[in-house]
Amino acid sequence: MSSTEIIIFYTYVHIADPASLVAWQRKTCEELGLFGRVLIASEGINGTLEGAPEAVAEYELRMHALPEFSDLWFKSSIGTGEAFKKLVVKLRSEIVATGLTSDNDVDPNIITGTHIDAAELKQWITNGEDFEIIDMRNEYEYAVGHFEGSRNSTMGNFRDLPKIASKFEDLKKKKVLTVCTYGVRCEKASGFLKQQGFEDVYQLNGGIGTYMKQFPGEDFLGSLYVFDGRMTEQFTDKYMVIGECTACASKTERFGNCAWDDCHKQLLICLNCAPNAKGIWCSDDCMVGAASSVPVR
Repeated sequence: MSSTEIIIFYTYVHIADPASLVAWQRKTCEELGLFGRVLIASEGINGTLEGAPEAVAEYELRMHALPEFSDLWFKSSIGTGEAFKKLVVKLRSEIVATGLTSDNDVDPNIITGTHIDAAELKQWITNGEDFEIIDMRNEYEYAVGHFEGSRNSTMGNFRDLPKIASKFEDLKKKKVLTVCTYGVRCEKASGFLKQQGFEDVYQLNGGIGTYMKQFPGEDFLGSLYVFDGRMTEQFTDKYMVIGECTACASKTERFGNCAWDDCHKQLLICLNCAPNAKGIWCSDDCMVGAASSVPVR
């Protein structure tokens, strides 16, 4: 049994003094020996932390004692002890960078998709409900695992959100469900679709991870990408690797970065093609760019 626990949490709620909360979070996490990443803005909080189960439990207790976080949902996973190397607590303008501006920003407390839980989605699937899933994660996350039949947003990162609505014009009058890792991105992504005229928009409450914990090995192909040292999370031993190496197309879940320093896009790279996860380019353009940027000696 692992001696550590990982918790993921977020909420969109007005924070009156974000800077003070940053200081409180840093002090509390250091005191409890928690590592991870916590982002705070006036619009809310978004975090992932790892630590001993008793330290995590104390952190949750202290957070729930704060009025704005009294009902905060902590999603728990088994830790590795190495998911994070340090603690990072930062003040940001957004708890997830969206690329939206003041003209088209989305407040999830005002506009967002209708939340459905994992059991309701399972019922939709079982009953053959007529709906489309739009995966609001980055394309490299989609590559390693996704709901069967879901649509890839093709975002390089979530800041591309303003660009994607036009790609799904055919779904404006259909029932649409947005999904993401543990829910935070869908709060604004589903609201953005509604803002752009999509008529029947839902979001998966608690995200893909919550669904996979309730229905391991069902309806979702591959593994769940996570933003920590684990890289991917699995919920059953009986799953199929669907990720493909950028170079040879063999099945892999091993990530590296494009070798061109100006790109560094995350790629799936098998051990045979790049033993050190280096020396692979995501496109011919990057290979040419890398070659042209080598200084002449």
